[in-house]
Amino acid sequence: MGNDGVRLGKGLPPIPEELLLARDRGQVLFLVGAGASYPAPSSLPDFGGLVQDIYADVDVGMANALSIMRAPGGPSWDMVPTTLDDQQRTELKFFSQQEYDVVLGMLERRMDGVPGSGSTMRVAARKVISRTASPNAIHSSLVRLSQRFGRTLLATTNFDRLLSVSAKALKLGADAYSLGNIPSPSRSAEFSGIMHIHGMIGIGRLPSSTLILTDQDFGDFYLRRHIITSFLYDAARIFRIVLVGYSANDSPVRYLLNAIAGDERHFDDLKTRYSFVGHRPTDSRTPVEWSSRGISPVSYDTTSGHGILSDVLSRWAELIPEKQNEKIISAAIEDIAAQDPDVPSAGDALGLFKYFVRRSTSVELVGMARQLNTLRASGKWINVLSAVSREPR
Repeated sequence: MGNDGVRLGKGLPPIPEELLLARDRGQVLFLVGAGASYPAPSSLPDFGGLVQDIYADVDVGMANALSIMRAPGGPSWDMVPTTLDDQQRTELKFFSQQEYDVVLGMLERRMDGVPGSGSTMRVAARKVISRTASPNAIHSSLVRLSQRFGRTLLATTNFDRLLSVSAKALKLGADAYSLGNIPSPSRSAEFSGIMHIHGMIGIGRLPSSTLILTDQDFGDFYLRRHIITSFLYDAARIFRIVLVGYSANDSPVRYLLNAIAGDERHFDDLKTRYSFVGHRPTDSRTPVEWSSRGISPVSYDTTSGHGILSDVLSRWAELIPEKQNEKIISAAIEDIAAQDPDVPSAGDALGLFKYFVRRSTSVELVGMARQLNTLRASGKWINVLSAVSREPR
């Protein structure tokens, strides 16, 4: 395998082999952001969209001003033609700076004075988040990829319960935890569940929790109580954390990365962190932005939107070593065996085959060799299998 990683299928971005193998060994924790709940049929907003939807419910004047400002070629915040007062214009300014947690804190104080679970802003937020119970393909793939020792293990900053709904639909149910009820990270197989580190809304008979929405909330749970930072510190030393559904400018990402970066000064055993990062081929800055913050980007092309993210996660879930995937994996090996490993165009097939070999048990390797013989594949593939299987593990 080269430094470019392993391509799981044609047109899909490469994934580092060490990450693929770590997942297979139960050493990965996926951390899921709002982007995972954006595609249909879920269609939930990102943090900025959530703020805009809250304003649409509680402050029509601000909602109109945001629509004007966010329109293509729209004016800057200080040039929006409205009758907003100074407080509202201040909120508009911070919205334009993408400081959405600050905006919601200002809105809550303006409308209710003292923050509380029943504030106008929080009631509106729950209404927006609760408007769908339909998971999408990304949720399903992540639930499958998160299987660890026969249990589901996921963490998310999302308030929605779509991961739980998806897990139930796949008959891979998992307990859901939030905030102070989240168990401490552990290498034990018992450490499992869906961890809502920023809180969660209720669903069915399952209760709601506090939601971390405002700058005051983030300060309370990250800095004062250390609930989330303690979880992240421990998780980053045990697991390779993989971020899915985030952009580098998200408010939650700033807090998350600051927490992990702070721990790097004190410990040298933090595992590599990754993030699926969407950008256009001409944009070389975005991956660097993640790398410079201590995150290894797994880049994918967004020229045609973010559909490739769903595609690569779905294909990954199809190829993990589980019984239900045996036919798909067998078909992938058949496609590989039809190529000549010495031809440059077979580079992707060679990388995928080496990954299959490195993750396999001795019994699985025998089965792979038999399949190659049955397919009358080139003896070169047997040589690759033999060479890779003898590597130190």
